[in-house]
Amino acid sequence: MAKRKSSSGFSSNRKRLIWFLAVTLVIVIIIVYETNQELGRQTDPPSATQTADSASISIEKAQSEVRSYYRSHEFPAGWKVGDTDLIAPDRLEVSLFFAPSIGTSRHGKAARSGEITAANTCPEDAALRQRIERFSLWIRVNDKTGLIDSFAC
Repeated sequence: MAKRKSSSGFSSNRKRLIWFLAVTLVIVIIIVYETNQELGRQTDPPSATQTADSASISIEKAQSEVRSYYRSHEFPAGWKVGDTDLIAPDRLEVSLFFAPSIGTSRHGKAARSGEITAANTCPEDAALRQRIERFSLWIRVNDKTGLIDSFAC
């Protein structure tokens, strides 16, 4: 018994294959088109606002550099670095917490007055200060009683 052919002269399996290839071709064409569009957007010349900001560091880069600096910064015993947040378009804020470990005699007590100051907290690295100069850097000092001090560097 011979295979049954449709009115167009093709078998049903062959029709399915043709439809599959046609749909696949359309999908490939769409993917190539969208990829070219995205590459075009990425290689467009920068706008005027992007050019003005290119001289200064980006917000994310500034936060990253400040976090990195404070991650390796030496604080008095029991002090930990919290979040580095962008409070305003030009203001970075670093939170410091007094959190001594359970085994120390200071555990559960309030922090000593004057333990964290601008002198021992603000960045001494001139290169870092220059890179983040468009941002004001604020330090928030907290202990178990809440916010105990806040100062600008």
